Amino acid sequence: MDPTLHAPSFFDPTDEDRAAIAATIRAETVAFQDRDYDAWARCFVQDERTQDIYVTTTSGLSVQSGWSEVSAYMKHVLDKGLGCPKVPFGQDNMRISVTGDSAWVVFDGWAEAPGEARTESFETRILQREDGQWKIVYASFVMQRDAPEGNGLVSVDSAGRLLWAGPGMLERLKDHPVLTLSAGRLRAHRRDWDRVLQEALQRAAQYHGHFELHRFAQETGGPFRYPAILGDTDDGGLAIAHVSVRDCVTYIQVDGDARIDRRLAVAQAVYGLSDGQLRIARYIADGDGLKSAADALGISVNTARTHLARLYDKTGVNTQTALVRLLLSVG
Repeated sequence: MDPTLHAPSFFDPTDEDRAAIAATIRAETVAFQDRDYDAWARCFVQDERTQDIYVTTTSGLSVQSGWSEVSAYMKHVLDKGLGCPKVPFGQDNMRISVTGDSAWVVFDGWAEAPGEARTESFETRILQREDGQWKIVYASFVMQRDAPEGNGLVSVDSAGRLLWAGPGMLERLKDHPVLTLSAGRLRAHRRDWDRVLQEALQRAAQYHGHFELHRFAQETGGPFRYPAILGDTDDGGLAIAHVSVRDCVTYIQVDGDARIDRRLAVAQAVYGLSDGQLRIARYIADGDGLKSAADALGISVNTARTHLARLYDKTGVNTQTALVRLLLSVG
């Protein structure tokens, strides 16, 4: 027998049901922000079918199954003040389908705290009508493209078009020594630098799909992240753009990468670097020339050169480009 003959048919809801379903979903979010457990609980079917799922890039996957587990965890969250603050939020593009006393809802959520990057989410709700009231039996929250750690970030699509920039980055790019925006695309100031940058963005774009990036991580043991060395600067340093892929977009760390310190700490142990050599390596990894690094550290250029020579001896490379690539490949 064809199983599709017994499958439920979903239809567009009546205006009354649509309004009631949307009101329940909004009331649950408002109660969460208000830390009002009783109001929050009234929005849910309270039995062991209830499930609450969160997926974020920072916390991974969290699943609570059954009302006893869902309610106990949320009461803990609200009592301890661990939930989201009361900020402007939206639930847009709400698509609702209804069959009998069940409703399926998907929508795009967003929240925007003052002075912080906007967070976006893809959300799903399944509701059931109980005693004439629509209540949630299943909720899932999947964070979309929250800003990675650190400042100085921009994100671009597969063609290098700007998607997002952190606070102040648009202003910073107006006078940045290496990178700029041109017709909405991320470019490098020099033609030779830009050629390397665009090649790096094209390589990164190959991993914008979930399964492509997952396979890359499986095969390499880590995320797609590396320093794209664009070329030499006039002061003897390096023009560097730190490239990574996440959330199906490419991120560029414009002014260094917060993860450099962690990788250099590993490199210090692996290659037996002294503290002085490590400090010089840190400035070189940020693209600084020897003179600017020496000035920042309060040492002579000759001392900086000595540290660099020792770095070459210990790592087996003989150029700053090779040194940066080697040191940042560990950890």
